[in-house]
Amino acid sequence: MPALLQVVDVVQEYPGVRALKGVSLELAPGQVLGLVGENGAGKSTLIRVLGGIEQPVSGSVLVGGTERTFRSSAESQAAGISVVSQEFRLVPQLSVADNVFLGHELTGAGVVDRGRTRRRTAELLDQLGLDLDPDRPVSSLTVGDRQMVEIARALSREFDVLIMDEPTAALNGAETLRLHEIVRRIAAQGKAVVYVSHHLDEIFDICGDVAVLRDGALVAHAPTAELDEARLVEHMLGRKPQTFERAGSTSDEGAARLEVVGLRVPGVAEPFDLTVRGGEIVGLAGLVGSGRTELTRALFGDLTSAGEIRVDGKPVRLTNPREAVRSGVFMLSEDRKGEGILPHLDVTENAMVSRDRSSLPLLRRLFPVPADESAQFSRLRADMRIRVPHGRQLIGNLSGGNQQKVLLGRALLSGCAVLLLNEPTRGVDVGAKVDIYQLIKQLADAGVAVVVSSSDAPELAAIADRCAVYFAGRRVAELHGRDVTEDNIVGASVGQTAQEATHV
Repeated sequence: MPALLQVVDVVQEYPGVRALKGVSLELAPGQVLGLVGENGAGKSTLIRVLGGIEQPVSGSVLVGGTERTFRSSAESQAAGISVVSQEFRLVPQLSVADNVFLGHELTGAGVVDRGRTRRRTAELLDQLGLDLDPDRPVSSLTVGDRQMVEIARALSREFDVLIMDEPTAALNGAETLRLHEIVRRIAAQGKAVVYVSHHLDEIFDICGDVAVLRDGALVAHAPTAELDEARLVEHMLGRKPQTFERAGSTSDEGAARLEVVGLRVPGVAEPFDLTVRGGEIVGLAGLVGSGRTELTRALFGDLTSAGEIRVDGKPVRLTNPREAVRSGVFMLSEDRKGEGILPHLDVTENAMVSRDRSSLPLLRRLFPVPADESAQFSRLRADMRIRVPHGRQLIGNLSGGNQQKVLLGRALLSGCAVLLLNEPTRGVDVGAKVDIYQLIKQLADAGVAVVVSSSDAPELAAIADRCAVYFAGRRVAELHGRDVTEDNIVGASVGQTAQEATHV
């Protein structure tokens, strides 16, 4: 039986960048192949080629032994390839059902059969364990639910090869396990799956084989049983990985930069109290619905709230994000694409958009000098190890990890007193993750009060000086120093402790 999919010496180039350097892969029926590599290694480029979004400079793609050229995503789908993209391709104004079948609508008598569309969508959502109204607009969904709708959309098509690009980046633990079962079921049906993930435990859990890309080249391809995580990471990086060691905060006696007293947020049972000193990294932990996300949104003026907020001792009223930035509060959203990057602008413009210009002469504030901004970005690129050939590259062409570094640079240049980070390393590879942790620590060392809201307990254990844990809208634990461990965070997050916390 011929391979379901063959990639033969595929080369792809962009101006000044060779993104794929003669990559060859083969997928057999029933195979689950893990595809891993650092951000910028070429994974997403290869997926865009297989999905018909881009045409390679050279090389060939064979489906079922027949060479195919995809000039559009529709041609790729017609050949039996279905892709779950890392970047959502949903239309927010449409319903869940309309998004799931967008482009391959279920029709009868020449019109869309809305009843059948709703029923089939409900069946797909049920497979994914998602209790969601098919008529609900996508704009009202959480990031995690949007990810599930994106997966349902891919499963709604007839396919022989399923490509999943970071499908669990926005999912919780139960949703991830459920998705793994679906992947195994698909493979058991004789279909093939390409599974891309920065969570290497997933690769070892569900993939029989793993292929490693580094700098656009295939550097390893082996059964997962022949590798361990340390060896796999070394293949990805081309070196032994760096580690990040949390150093205890020395700011216990410093002045509070953020003080929150009795902050009431709609939908959250109890008011929030929070104090963060300059130089501290305070973690916020908790499951979806625990209240931690609502807290950061309220502190950025993105959610209506009532209570007392002080920044550097001064009372502030944060009614919208613009007012929050003016008051010295800056936030990076978990939705990097939708609420972070400005995809139509280059990396320099993205970094400089919130730059603090208050110390500049009036004319320089009104008319920025491109040469000055270019020089400043060059320094930022070197300091933050942003992998980009030049400052005029569109930010949308960067990997997720490098986009996140640019956004952290934007926060640095804003001169903020308080930095709120939501899921700061979601969809980021192991190498870039350590870089981002170091950048967060550098910001704290510069005197910024940093608040990190994350569903990743190991992440909080790695970087937080203190951690407030929320459960069902209540703070149930406060962990300090050596008590900030993965086990303690997870236990408190699922309500296993009744420990009452004092003010953070």
